Amino acid sequence: MGEGFRDGTNDFVKYAKVFEEMFTDNIHTISEDPPILVKEGKHVVYLENESDDHDEKEPLVFDVTTSLVEDSGGKLGAIITYEDKNELEKLRKNISRLENMTVMGELAASAVHEIKNPIFSIRGFLQLLESSLMHDDKRREYTKIMVTELDRLARLVDDFLALTKEQRKKYDNISIDKMLKEIIKLFKPRFDLKGISCHIKADEKTIPVYIDADQLKQVFINIIQNAIDAMPSGGNIYINVYSGVNTVITEIKDDGTGIKKENMSEIFKPFFTTKESGTGLGLYISRRIISSFGGTIKFESEEGRGATFIIELPGVI
Repeated sequence: MGEGFRDGTNDFVKYAKVFEEMFTDNIHTISEDPPILVKEGKHVVYLENESDDHDEKEPLVFDVTTSLVEDSGGKLGAIITYEDKNELEKLRKNISRLENMTVMGELAASAVHEIKNPIFSIRGFLQLLESSLMHDDKRREYTKIMVTELDRLARLVDDFLALTKEQRKKYDNISIDKMLKEIIKLFKPRFDLKGISCHIKADEKTIPVYIDADQLKQVFINIIQNAIDAMPSGGNIYINVYSGVNTVITEIKDDGTGIKKENMSEIFKPFFTTKESGTGLGLYISRRIISSFGGTIKFESEEGRGATFIIELPGVI
């Protein structure tokens, strides 16, 4: 909304007669001595779009309301207000585009979901086929490769579903250190198998976060899984939880292979992965989740010297 006002010393008022004829059609009298007249009108004004690009030009549209105030001595002033209808039109177009994208997303989610059924069927028959072959039959090796690839495809499908479906957030006050201790228990068999030690340290005064527990758990699982994959010969994972300025900060550090310098700008991009069986969506989805709760996720790394992921979330004050 814009507004303008000019007094009787301005050139604007000299041409008030022109404005009066063009933009006013109602007259109101205010009981004063001498009486004051207010002449009003509302009109749509179209202006040519003087854009320098070569696209088709669209007119700029404004709803203009004019009020001229005068008494027996002449014009006292003028008030002009206008409403920019162009932004409203852009908003309508954006809403229409988003609605179309939502429909396409729902169709994609349905299609991806249907893919999972034949994947599981094929996997089951391959396992039956493998069990029917002799131990030294080379075809057993082929069936194992096919099962492995089907499992990778199934993980990719799950990640696609996580991207396309609208997840309802279930907010609750969550203690991050308690959540991480539960996750570590789940990973303990894998830690033992891989020769990995996990160390957690938490500030006793750490404030809770108001968040969806399932989605936050998914983020931590993704990062810890990446840390495990980065230490094929075993190693250590260090987790530190502490308070920032009205925030809770979680650092997850490993002493694995680290991230190559040329890959640092890529790791949060969808489908980027350095793993043979990775989908390249774990960190992308993790950043989307953290951002949706008003938080940030970043990392520090040096090739050959591990990586540290730092997650900062708003705390409950």
